[in-house]
Amino acid sequence: MATAVQPFAGTYELDRTHSTLQFAIRHVAVSTFRASFDDIDARLVAVGDAIELEGRALAESVSIAEPPEFREHVVRGTDFFEADEHPLITFHSTSVELSDDGAAAVSGELAIRGVSHSVSAHGTYQPPTVDPFGTQRAGLELRVTVDRRDWGMTWQAPLPGGGDALGWDVEITASLELVRKD
Repeated sequence: MATAVQPFAGTYELDRTHSTLQFAIRHVAVSTFRASFDDIDARLVAVGDAIELEGRALAESVSIAEPPEFREHVVRGTDFFEADEHPLITFHSTSVELSDDGAAAVSGELAIRGVSHSVSAHGTYQPPTVDPFGTQRAGLELRVTVDRRDWGMTWQAPLPGGGDALGWDVEITASLELVRKD
């Protein structure tokens, strides 16, 4: 059994160039639609044994290029992100647990469309290391599956042969490269 560790000390901010926030959802029962957010930010603060992680994504930065009317429906429509009313998707941790085997478990509050729910994400971390330029960097990769209905995203269309056009479960993956700033 892995034991809890605390490899972080100080404040780490997101390296936006080397980080992603993506989601995946079943589409018409034949494929998985994937998209990401282009405007994201995160911060990890470690003091003593306590670690806090917070992050945000700008809802309108979702990477859906074509067709423009579909993107607008997803970004601004009341069926999905409703970005004009709720521009930010946010996360604030309530618990960050790291194990000596590289496992990570992070629980917290995920707010989408002004609705907040508790989620628990799991994944891995890479402890701080110094890059070739003397900067201390660390990695955190987390995954969680949520039911989009919990955040009021209830759009659905039945398929002619049965089933739904869009899955209810959404897998969210955060791949974060963090840079020490203090």
